Amino acid sequence: MLKALFLALNVRPEEEKQVLLLLGKGFFMGIFLATYQVSAETLFLNRLEEYLKEAIMVSGFLGIIITFLFATLQSRISFARLALGNVMGVFLFTASIFATFKLSDPSYQDYLVFLMFAMIGPILAVSLLGFWGIFGRMFDLRQSKRIIGGIDIGQLSAAIVTSFTIPFLESFIPNTSNYLIISGISILISLGFLVVITLRYDLKKAEESSSKSEHSGTGFINLTKDKYVRLLSTFLIFSMVTFTFVQFSFQNVVAQQYPEESELRNFLAIFNGSILILGLLLQTFVNDRIIGEYGLKISLFILPVILSLFTIGAIIAGSAFGFDVSVGNSFIWFFLFIALSRLFNFSLRDSLENPTFKLYFMPLDNRIRFDIQAKVEGVVNETSRFIAGLAIIGLSLLSYFELIHYSYALVFILIGYFVIIGKLYNEYRNRIKVKLEDQQMSGEEAPQTASEKLLQRLQHTLKDEKTNKVIFSFKLLEKVEPQHLPSHINTLMNHGSPDIRDFAQLKMNELKGLSISDRYVISLDKSTDTSGRQVVSGTDIMDLFKSGDVSKNRLSTLCKSENSEDRQYAAELLNNSLDEESVSYLIELLHDIEPKVRNTAIKTAQKKNNSEVLNALIENLANPTYSVQTANALVYTGEKALPNLDTAFYKSGQSTAVMVKIIKIIGRIGGTKALEMLWNKIDYPDKVIVSQVLLALGMGGFKANATQIPRIKYAIESDIEDIAWNIGAINEITYDYFGKEIHKALEE
Repeated sequence: MLKALFLALNVRPEEEKQVLLLLGKGFFMGIFLATYQVSAETLFLNRLEEYLKEAIMVSGFLGIIITFLFATLQSRISFARLALGNVMGVFLFTASIFATFKLSDPSYQDYLVFLMFAMIGPILAVSLLGFWGIFGRMFDLRQSKRIIGGIDIGQLSAAIVTSFTIPFLESFIPNTSNYLIISGISILISLGFLVVITLRYDLKKAEESSSKSEHSGTGFINLTKDKYVRLLSTFLIFSMVTFTFVQFSFQNVVAQQYPEESELRNFLAIFNGSILILGLLLQTFVNDRIIGEYGLKISLFILPVILSLFTIGAIIAGSAFGFDVSVGNSFIWFFLFIALSRLFNFSLRDSLENPTFKLYFMPLDNRIRFDIQAKVEGVVNETSRFIAGLAIIGLSLLSYFELIHYSYALVFILIGYFVIIGKLYNEYRNRIKVKLEDQQMSGEEAPQTASEKLLQRLQHTLKDEKTNKVIFSFKLLEKVEPQHLPSHINTLMNHGSPDIRDFAQLKMNELKGLSISDRYVISLDKSTDTSGRQVVSGTDIMDLFKSGDVSKNRLSTLCKSENSEDRQYAAELLNNSLDEESVSYLIELLHDIEPKVRNTAIKTAQKKNNSEVLNALIENLANPTYSVQTANALVYTGEKALPNLDTAFYKSGQSTAVMVKIIKIIGRIGGTKALEMLWNKIDYPDKVIVSQVLLALGMGGFKANATQIPRIKYAIESDIEDIAWNIGAINEITYDYFGKEIHKALEE
């Protein structure tokens, strides 16, 4: 059963213990919240319904103090200690309330009931802050995105089961206050799970960044100066004031409809359970589709639109049939619209509006976003409850103001609700635009690719003290980054080791064409020692004086020589030759069987070339021995090589491996012409080629226009479809008979 649960929650084997502990903690916290809320609401509405306005205001005031204290302590003590103290405080408060309720004078019970009701909001707020704080510190960002959708399933399922169980416990627990026993035991067990979590797992890893956030301009005074944060706070104020007005009207009509304590308790339990079930259904089947298809603006508009319909319905029903229980059975119509308002307001706010609202924090600076979010959703949220309580008390002072008039007031609040959503969304788009522009302009915002990290590491190793590591890094850089070879040699020339400096001098000689050329000398004195070197003939000397360049005959002789050093010398001479016609000799050298001759010819070809030479150079891509040097030479050649690369790509019988290399080279060359060539290959029938084209377009900084976006999207979706099919086939096919061979083929 646990395996099925972990599979449904997309949990990996190494995460099972953490998830199981969090599910256990959430499960018993859900039981606590359900029993505490039903008990507090039932006792208060049955005994002190006339003080509902004052209780809402006091609840907001206590919420401000408690959430502010939580936010302050979060930056001063470890979160593990804060979370433990938080849950322990909730347990001690619940136990104290129950003990005082049973042992104190009955005349003081009303004060306890008032305090219990006023603490519903603050307890819920700090409980959720603690739970999600623990979750955020136990899992990294990648893990959180994968399992966040179902990690609270324990809390939600426990609350639903508890809510629907309460009516069946009436014969066993007739006294509402005794449900606090279940609350206390549940929160104590939840505390036990939390103790295990803090002992087994280190929760301090994520605290360094949060401890510095206060110094990054996230104080409350600084927050008021930011227009976007002010809009976020204003939206939350309108949302919470609307929520509180609906709650006030609902609790009033419920107290009138169910005057008996047991009936009231059973109704509230079933109603709260229905809210949770509706929220779960919306969260599972509706939310993602709404946000994905209609966007963030429409997602926020849905709740006020539905509330407007039910509020207008309540006004019409109350005006036509009455809004007081004294009117008889017709009161049920007003009660029905108010109850539906509460049902959808609570469900949609938790399941749709809150997740959408969290996305509006994304444009904020990553270093301070979470601190701002905690303060807005914590302190500002409870401040909004306090403001709503003050507004309800102020309106009640008007002599003519009755219960139905709060629905009239709600209409005006909803108008402001609509206006602030529009302003918030416009500012959100502006902030997103600015953030994207900053990321494009700032190189620091762009993460390094794996190849960039490798090159940076190799360049850093050139200064290492170990000779073997320096030489190994240089040889790798010589192959993958030949265009920067002179600067790398200069780095080695300044190295502290004499051996490295000698190695750098040797590479400098090779770079300047002296590795073989210094063996060919002009000697006028026959007595000069020329051992180990070849003396240039007199005819060659005369040709050099007449034309200022090496003769074609000399180059032809060297190119056709049986001595590989002669052919290598010819390749080096061609690099300094002034005769463009002599470059054609490179074609022979680019097919030489001797590696050092061909490598020298490849180096020469990147500077001295024509169309025929480039074609011969491209042919070396098929040979793994020379493919890296050839690719670097072609990239160095630049746009001049693009037509030849394009022709070679479509050459009959060309191998897929060479075509992939050509695509990579075109992407590295970059430029408008290269991007056009790549785009023309987006419809190539081979999926491997199309995937490489997409990667090359990304490397070249390609920006698709409106007509190109659907085609790229289709190509990516096709790749994903093929990958998904392969993964599914690998999981389904057994290793019997030819299963191993099939697995191997699919993995390739």
